Amino acid sequence: MTVLTGVSRPRLWVVSPMLRDTESYVRLRREVTAACAADDRHGEPRFVVVDDSAGTDDEVVVLRDDPDVTVLTTPFNLGHQRAIVFGLRFLVPHIRSDDVVVTMDSDGEDQPADLPRLVERLDDPTTSLVLALRTKRSEPLGFRLMYVCFRLMFRVLTGTTIRSGNFAAQRGDSLVATIDHPSFDLCYSATLLALRRSTVTVPCARGQRFAGASRMNRFALIGHGMRMLLPFSEAIAVRMLVVAAASFAALATYLVLLAVGVIGVPLTGAVLAPGIALTVLFLAAFTGFVVLFSGFGQASVIAMKGIAVPVHPRTETAAVPADES
Repeated sequence: MTVLTGVSRPRLWVVSPMLRDTESYVRLRREVTAACAADDRHGEPRFVVVDDSAGTDDEVVVLRDDPDVTVLTTPFNLGHQRAIVFGLRFLVPHIRSDDVVVTMDSDGEDQPADLPRLVERLDDPTTSLVLALRTKRSEPLGFRLMYVCFRLMFRVLTGTTIRSGNFAAQRGDSLVATIDHPSFDLCYSATLLALRRSTVTVPCARGQRFAGASRMNRFALIGHGMRMLLPFSEAIAVRMLVVAAASFAALATYLVLLAVGVIGVPLTGAVLAPGIALTVLFLAAFTGFVVLFSGFGQASVIAMKGIAVPVHPRTETAAVPADES
């Protein structure tokens, strides 16, 4: 780890997960350095690459000779989301509050030329987080159709529109304040949205891979989509409860109308079908609510463990009033 002393200006750190993609990362590092050359506020960027091959990728050794690159090796394959968090938690003790930390993929699909535009938006002190807003994707048509369906489902279940990924920039103080939240262990990109920090977006087209082919198949994409929902379990649970309550009310109304003969007899399949559908909807929504509420309750308890209450100087010196008798 290269840690400079006696430097007053903030530093720029670039954290990337990598799985057997050294060729792409070498080019990424070169292009990021070139893109940041005109910005003298941070100097040359410092790189942290997380080797998610658990040390089985022999090509990574070429990165260790660069003094500006810190290579972290995971104990086992974490997946790109948790690999990012692994790198960030390693970095936290080494950064200052005014440093800038950028997370981006190592394959070139997060374009290095866009990085300065994200960092520039952090000049506004009220902004805690800057996200790259995807305006154009280069994936095959089938993937894009799946992504549109996922975005629609995500919006319905969470009330949040998802158009961003791992490409993000934040100041050191913001990272330090949030990185220990347990939701980051579930999904990095979704937690960036779920924590509701002061966020701005920068339109960025998704680029082409520098080398090789993506290892993300459809099953992996579906799994990633499921993990993105987990940080929003509270919001999904609330929506499930609303659906359960509405379906229960509709079912009760149906049964009352059926009992007084408004719907009519005989009880044919067409007459019973609405009641059956409402019953299934209620049971499904209520079961989903119970499961998600239980998980959210556990996550909330875990989130509070290990959090210390800060003691301010005024509190330390303030006199404790005596009991009045």
